Amino acid sequence: MGPIHAARIAGAAATAVIAALAAWHAACAEPATVLACREHWSTFFGGREVRLHFAARSEPPVDGRLLWSHAADGRTIARGELAAELKGGGESEAEIRLRLPEVREGVVLDTQLSVVLADRRNQVLARHDRIVRLFPSDPFVDRRKWLGSLGIVLYDPKGETEAVCKAHDLPYRLVGTPAALSEVGQGTVVIGEGLSLEDHRGLAETLLRLAAGGVPVLCLAPASGSFPFPGSGDDPQPRRVVLGGCEVIRELDKCLDADAWAPDGRVAAAGLELSTAGRGALLSVAPPPRGWRWLEVVYPQGGRLIVCGFGIVQHWDAGPTPRWLLLRILERFSEGTERAVVSFEKE
Repeated sequence: MGPIHAARIAGAAATAVIAALAAWHAACAEPATVLACREHWSTFFGGREVRLHFAARSEPPVDGRLLWSHAADGRTIARGELAAELKGGGESEAEIRLRLPEVREGVVLDTQLSVVLADRRNQVLARHDRIVRLFPSDPFVDRRKWLGSLGIVLYDPKGETEAVCKAHDLPYRLVGTPAALSEVGQGTVVIGEGLSLEDHRGLAETLLRLAAGGVPVLCLAPASGSFPFPGSGDDPQPRRVVLGGCEVIRELDKCLDADAWAPDGRVAAAGLELSTAGRGALLSVAPPPRGWRWLEVVYPQGGRLIVCGFGIVQHWDAGPTPRWLLLRILERFSEGTERAVVSFEKE
């Protein structure tokens, strides 16, 4: 083979490699037109109107339409059309209003929302498909007798968690002081969301002692303060200590939103960071996004302490996930009892 012929082969091979790299780069590049929903959560209350906001971005200019359809089990519930005009390299936002169908108590209904950005020739430029999962407003239907059997003892100086319990007829007994709380020997202790452990010295140690003695304890998103690391020093040794994040929500119920909650996308109200004090270790409350969102301490006597950093009370009225998450946590305290069954129904 002569040098000129070899050079031609090498040149052709190089050209093929460059073409392959260019094709790979084009395949990996961001599409020229992108359509995305601002609301990253999927769970909603049935029977309400919601507003979803879709942002379209395009490199070439677009003069077209935004077409949407909302369906359940292949049957269209509603559809609509909006004008869409985008300048080259620009972004535009459109609001879609959905009137969600009612769902029966105890039923969770998955519906499908499809949104298409098309030009005047009806060529599809971008598409967004998502699940709109509908829940009833009350997860505690047919569960109040069971809730009563838990013997909930509530300590809530701020009063916000108690207001939720009253509004939804959840059975509880209110205690007014940490001293009265320390005398609880049975039932399920719940500490209201937003309480400052710094302002209630010794309360964290009391909660750990109660759990070590066999009492289930739920502390909802404390505002500040710290817990001694379970099992430190002469404290009773737990059987298991679990630190976790938003994945815990999926473990408790895969139907719930774990990454974003209405109305602002935030899930966590508090985190826990590992720190040291003297010779001991602490789990100190930190503002999100710092720290773990979940602490679960399980003791051999059957007691359990859960510190939940998710903003359940803060987001109570914004969507179904906080309400159903509270139910799942309380069920976790009584894992030997029958779990509430939620059926999926297609209409």
